[in-house]
Amino acid sequence: MWKPINNFAYRIYFAYRNRISRRANRRWAFQVSRPPDPGPRPILYVAWGRIGDVVLATGHLNRLRRWFHPSPVWFLGRSRVRPLVEPHVDVFLPFPKPDARPSGSRESTAPLEEIANRSFRCVIADIHTFYGGLFALDAVLAAVRADRKFVYEGYHLGQDLAPERPYPAGYEVVPKYEERDGVGKEDVPSHLLHHNAHYIGNVLGLCGVEPDEEDAWRPELDHVGSGTDACRRFGIEPGKYVAWQPSSDNRRKDYPPARWAETIAAFPDLPFVALAEPGGADEVNRTAPPGVRVIETDLTGAMALIREARLFVGLDSGLSHISSVMGTPTVCVCPDSHLGYFFPYPESYGFANLHTVAHPDYLSCRGCFMTCRHEPLTSTVTRGALCLRTLPSRLVIEAIRTAL
Repeated sequence: MWKPINNFAYRIYFAYRNRISRRANRRWAFQVSRPPDPGPRPILYVAWGRIGDVVLATGHLNRLRRWFHPSPVWFLGRSRVRPLVEPHVDVFLPFPKPDARPSGSRESTAPLEEIANRSFRCVIADIHTFYGGLFALDAVLAAVRADRKFVYEGYHLGQDLAPERPYPAGYEVVPKYEERDGVGKEDVPSHLLHHNAHYIGNVLGLCGVEPDEEDAWRPELDHVGSGTDACRRFGIEPGKYVAWQPSSDNRRKDYPPARWAETIAAFPDLPFVALAEPGGADEVNRTAPPGVRVIETDLTGAMALIREARLFVGLDSGLSHISSVMGTPTVCVCPDSHLGYFFPYPESYGFANLHTVAHPDYLSCRGCFMTCRHEPLTSTVTRGALCLRTLPSRLVIEAIRTAL
């Protein structure tokens, strides 16, 4: 009953977001001097994705310099992902936030001026550049000079969720990944790792680059070293605690505090350490169960603590991807709405340390992207996904026991 109404509301919302985004893009004004380009021209990789999205892209990001040698690799993305990709690229440029930039500020537009004053060998826009008809980078990408420019058609193109795809002029659109058996993607979601491999593989072929491996490009964070110093700094013992992510940036993907309390109470002898972003400790302390240690840290510190944890318990978000890829035993509590696109990982990639927990009663409607058929969209936005907030804590407890 609610699905058509929610789909319509979703489309209206993203049409509004798309209009606001384009208006904000026009404020990015910068002078272009276009001097001669010394040395090999760079490859520009533009990443609109967030932490988890970029983690999944590390499988090809760490190979770009070798594939396109001698061209250096430039990365334009959100500043938060710098610790994930900086070892793999030659230049990291943080993308400015339109709503946080004072009009006319030279400092905030410096990364865009760096790009505008260069000629690139090619531009690769990551697979999250487009989503649901919202395109936030057209003004930036349109100004880039390059021999070839690539963008992905999209990993979820249901007509009810993504009615418009405003691709930038001059970009070659790589068609979306299709399963070999031709099964409809609305019924059988394809994981983003498959989409990444398909997209980048096509880009390499179009650029005449031969990849030097036949195996899947497995995401990796091998550059994240030991976290024993971080443990010592916070007074916790390596390998003896559970790192826990109580909430995420997307409240619709959050597990209810009461069910977290039931879960943690089932392990009275196991110390839980809640990871909070800078400035977020007070909010976590208000809902965390008694006895839970709350540590406020940036992404680098969080990765160090996850590295040394006996177990990580989190949500369908970036820290769960980080933990899975680093090899820490991981329990990820997921809504069915995105099941298959992000978690669980495909078996062929070999992440046996990842345990995904989802509500078994809602598997038939997975892939809805939170336009629920069972309740109005307003309930999902204010209370969280139905399939997640009704997920019994006993299933999470069982998964933790299995992982331990």
